[in-house]
Formats: sequence, C-alpha cells, structure tokens
Amino acid sequence: MGLKVYGEGEWKVRKHGADQRRTWRKLHLVADEATNTIHAVELTTHSISDAEMIKPLLADIEWPIAKLSADGAYDQVKVFDELEKHWIQPVIPPRSNAVIWTSENGNDLIHPRNEAVRQIRLVGIAAWKQQIGYHRRSKAETAMFRWKMIFGERLSARLVTNQQTEAQIKATCLNRFTRLGMPKTVKRLPT
Repeated sequence: MGLKVYGEGEWKVRKHGADQRRTWRKLHLVADEATNTIHAVELTTHSISDAEMIKPLLADIEWPIAKLSADGAYDQVKVFDELEKHWIQPVIPPRSNAVIWTSENGNDLIHPRNEAVRQIRLVGIAAWKQQIGYHRRSKAETAMFRWKMIFGERLSARLVTNQQTEAQIKATCLNRFTRLGMPKTVKRLPT
C-alpha cells in the first residue's frame, strides 16, 4: 500500500498537475487472516519492490507460519526460495504470462509454482483460486483497508526513520483496536 509523505491534495493534482516534491512510501504488512493481527510491518521507499521485503518481514515474525498468501507481485524466484527455507506453503498466483520454471538442463522443476501454473492451465484461474483458498487473502487485505480508514493515507513525519517509527506505532494501535473487538455485521432482513 502506498502512503503519501507530503504534497498536495488529490483535487489540486487533478486540476493543476502534480508537484515535483510529492513522494510515496510503501507499507508492507504481514497480517493474520484469522485474527486480523498485524505481525510485521515495514515502511520503505517506493523504489523497494514487494518481493524484496519477504525476508525482513519473515524475520520479524516469531512463530511458524504454515501458509503465506500474496498477490502476483510476489511471483518471483527469491520469494519462493525464502518461503521454502522457512517451510511455508506459498499461495501466490502466477502472473498471467507465467511459464514453467526449468532447471539449467532444461528439465521442468518440481516446484509449487509450476504445479500452480499447470493447475491454472487445466481448470482456469478462478477455479484454482477457489481450490487453493486464495480468497482468504482478502481477509488479510482488510488490514490495509482498516489502516487507511483509521489513520488515513498520509504520514506526518518527514524523515524516513521517523516515518518507520510512525508506521510501527500505528500498527501497534491497530492491533490494540483489534483486541478490543472487531465489528460484527448482521444482514438486515427487509421489513
């Protein structure tokens, strides 16, 4: 998720164009889809890719992880290698133009990603997502939504180190809010 550091509002940008001073930070979260708890948070400049953050995010987590669900931006060798080191099952959809990964000899690798590519070719992406339980990732996405609804899309601090501290504090607050209780939605029957 991108957070604004400084710059004009959306209306001014649409009306007059963006100022050169506007910049973004990327917020990387590891959220437990079952409890809505944020277990790891990193704030980086916009030049750091999501996949580069897997190793530091996993290092911040103190207990074993069974599965990690992520979007297609994480469909990279270094991500799968890092997950394999920690015995974590990847639930990552291959990119739409994905090909089977092969060894240096040209043989197909026995790899979870290759199995996903084959299964998607066989049943389609929607059926694969249903089979693998990929829809559960959307529950973790609510952490990003809750962050933006409660704290907004802006960071107050100017220095990167202070912005990182600000992100840690906000994650701690969000976890405290979660422990206090999550809203329960009930479908209203028509009267």
